[in-house]
Amino acid sequence: MKRFLVGGTALALCLAPSIAHAQDAPETSAAAADEASDGRIVVTGSRIARTGFDNPTPTTVVTAEQISNTGLNDIGDVLMQSPQISVGLGSGNDTFQRDIGASFINLRGLGENRTLVLVDGRRRVSGSRDGAQVDVSAIPTSMIESVDIITGGASAVYGADAVSGVVNIRLKEDMEGLNLSGRLGLSSRGDAGTYRMSVSGGGKFDDGRGSARFGLTYSKSDTLRYRDRSYTYGAGELDFVTNPDNTGPNDGIPDRIVINNPRTINTPYEPTFVIGGQRYFYDQGLIAQPDDVTCYGTKCVGGDFGYDSRERNLRNPREAISAIAGLQYELTSGITAFTDFEFSFAESETNGQGFFDSALTLRRDNPTLPDEVTALMDANNLSSIKVGYEGEYIFGNREHGNRRTTYTIAGGLRGELGNFDWTAFAQYGRRDQRYKRGNSRIESRFYEAVDAVRDPVSGDIVCRSAAARDAGCTPISVFGGMLSDEQKAYFEATFQRDVTNEQFLAGFQVSGSPIELPAGPLGVALGAEYRKDSLKSVDDALGSRGLLYRTDNGGGEVDASSDVSEAFVELVVPVLKDSIIGKSLQFEGAARYSHYDTVGDTWAWKLGGEWAPIDDLSFRVTRSRSVRAPTLVEFFAPETLGVLNITADPCDAAEINLNPNREANCRALGIPAGWVDPAASLALTTRLGGNPDLQEETSNSWTFGVVASPFEGLRLSADWWTIKIDDAIQTLSGNDIVDKCVDSASLDNPFCPLVTRGNFTGISDPYVISSIDLRQVNIGALEARGLDMAASYRTYLDRISANLPGRLDVRLTATYLDKLEELVDVTDLDTLLISDGEYGNPTWRGNLNLDYSLGGLRANWTVRYLGNSKINVQRSDEYYGGVTVDERFYHDLSFSYDFSSGETVQFGVNNLFDEHPPRTPSTYTGAGGASLFDNVGTFFYLGFNKSF
Repeated sequence: MKRFLVGGTALALCLAPSIAHAQDAPETSAAAADEASDGRIVVTGSRIARTGFDNPTPTTVVTAEQISNTGLNDIGDVLMQSPQISVGLGSGNDTFQRDIGASFINLRGLGENRTLVLVDGRRRVSGSRDGAQVDVSAIPTSMIESVDIITGGASAVYGADAVSGVVNIRLKEDMEGLNLSGRLGLSSRGDAGTYRMSVSGGGKFDDGRGSARFGLTYSKSDTLRYRDRSYTYGAGELDFVTNPDNTGPNDGIPDRIVINNPRTINTPYEPTFVIGGQRYFYDQGLIAQPDDVTCYGTKCVGGDFGYDSRERNLRNPREAISAIAGLQYELTSGITAFTDFEFSFAESETNGQGFFDSALTLRRDNPTLPDEVTALMDANNLSSIKVGYEGEYIFGNREHGNRRTTYTIAGGLRGELGNFDWTAFAQYGRRDQRYKRGNSRIESRFYEAVDAVRDPVSGDIVCRSAAARDAGCTPISVFGGMLSDEQKAYFEATFQRDVTNEQFLAGFQVSGSPIELPAGPLGVALGAEYRKDSLKSVDDALGSRGLLYRTDNGGGEVDASSDVSEAFVELVVPVLKDSIIGKSLQFEGAARYSHYDTVGDTWAWKLGGEWAPIDDLSFRVTRSRSVRAPTLVEFFAPETLGVLNITADPCDAAEINLNPNREANCRALGIPAGWVDPAASLALTTRLGGNPDLQEETSNSWTFGVVASPFEGLRLSADWWTIKIDDAIQTLSGNDIVDKCVDSASLDNPFCPLVTRGNFTGISDPYVISSIDLRQVNIGALEARGLDMAASYRTYLDRISANLPGRLDVRLTATYLDKLEELVDVTDLDTLLISDGEYGNPTWRGNLNLDYSLGGLRANWTVRYLGNSKINVQRSDEYYGGVTVDERFYHDLSFSYDFSSGETVQFGVNNLFDEHPPRTPSTYTGAGGASLFDNVGTFFYLGFNKSF
């Protein structure tokens, strides 16, 4: 049965290009637009109400029913299933992130900062210290009516940040009575639970002149750890290691091989050290590394020792409460006052990893060393040893916590004046965040505490440093098991960051038709807006000075603001109607002038047109120029310390032969032949911060599309799109930086100045990479292009056969990603970085939805498709030994029934066939950059709804 379903789905998706299915098929539903009393609608991508549902700007709509059918609590997770949306921060990849618990949208893979998220057509305050991206997890799915997704630049209509497109979340408005709903979800393994309770309601008063609405939602998601799944822990874990048989590039021998159940041997859970070429572990006694352990550098197979990710999370816990309220009242027959309020409190708390110390130096006279260890040192005439451990069973796990409170309040007036509608509004939004990383340590004090001697007078074990003793230093042993709170008190610390984002927004808009042209009314919209964004971020005194454990530091205070004043105009000009050359022809244009107090004046514009030669066929095109000014952090942030893991140092002896330029460049850096990276698998320090020399980035977008309806009920479309961003503000990948530095023709390239070697805390090696500069820069260009296709078909089955009851709705959407590239230096093709065709941005993605309804019964079958991809398209097949990422089909089922008494019950199954993430070292967890893939497995949910 499974093979039949998978094969049928594959056939449908393979036929997709030939039937040219429609990107904007769902626009034919009322969910796609707000309908005015005269039948005109306002669609996302335009501020002009117009008759009909066609729009030159391709638009995809996700309806409330589709959201409900996913069984997911977070709208960010829902939207990431859309083919147009790439991996952004979300529940599958927020581990160790300082925005843990938040969800950001990444349209087209061009970056979260380039996707403008609106709520009911208006901006929202930033959900992060590090950019302007909106935290959509603060918006409860139960209060969402629909979500519109448009492709390409839309800065002319909505202002900055709409470089890759717009996601407009429409909230429910016309609510009558009271509604209670809830949902419980649980995986087939009895974990990864999700819970949601919601109450909402509304009604009219004063003979219908006024209306009110409210909604309150509580949601919770449980932790899912690596060790909870056989395919992500133990024998299910995978890693790439350098092939010892490899002789160099292009030798026909795989450069890397895959190992199962890898363990990082130099930072195990028990203290370890090497003496005389033999590795030892200390676990209530000295143990030599068993002979059946095979090691490839620091990654080993076999035995019971070594770090194995047991405490890491696939999904972090989340808990949130959200409230929404709205009130409007008709003051006169032509003027209505309105106010809206939104509130969200969210919390995520979880345990993290311990401390990875791979080369802690302990002297022979340290009395905390066990007798077995000192005897071994004496036998080998050693005055010190270097000890490594992960530290979970010595110090306990570090703790991650993130609390966010977000609220928005808006008010204004709207009305009608002749043929024109007008709106004036003001809005204030604020987000307060407190991020903590507990059970950290003050580095200098830790090294004082671990460096112990025996007091010659008292015979007690004391800290070696007299100054440390005077400051209250308590000596500790890394060989004695879990330390007590009293033993850790001298060096234990908590990193804390407090962030406040604020936004004030005010605007005025008029839209309507001043004259009637022969082909229809001339549509006009114009207006002005003012926006002020401010950011204050304060790190604690220790973290801001870089005195904590290397992954737990921050930077100086940020206290900055920026404002922008804008004016815009938009036109829709009908040119022909029922003419000899077609049924209709219309053009549209928009322009926006913006004045920033940071980058000065900018212009954005859009031109578009739509031609319908016959009733059921139309062609459309848009050309737009968009602008994104640097965010407050990109401009003003002081240097901040962060953390990053790279795959491998390219100058390591095991990696040196994987590129023909590497060895010469590594030797030019002074790194000797045979050098082995002592910090392999350890987190490196990153240097982040603002760049006052940044300039605005500009985007040029094209879309060309066709929309067809060959017979009743069927709607098809295909849209080719291309987006090119010049002077893109970008942070480069750490792996790309270190590799490109030594893989380029020479060391004279943009990457090498970003890499610092030497001065790695705890490791005295002048060649080890200690930090990578990830500060924002204007790169040469960022470009994406592809083809969006969709089809929708609706029919009553009795049209096929009189004995078949009910209605069938079929929707098919797919995206072909042809290019996703960034060119750091436009004069040097060696700086080209390609992402299309990789597992985070596969060439093909698609969704097939089949909906059946009969009376109160509704059934849905959804198939999600992720095409074959590669780990790194710029690496040869030999580099990864031919390992590629296989395609995945995910099957989801949902059933619901509406009772005449007002109750609705729903039951659903996600990932029906328990598909695991693809079995490669880069994707087997379904986390991080691989979070397009499901890592929960089969998941059941049960929901109810009661209307009064």
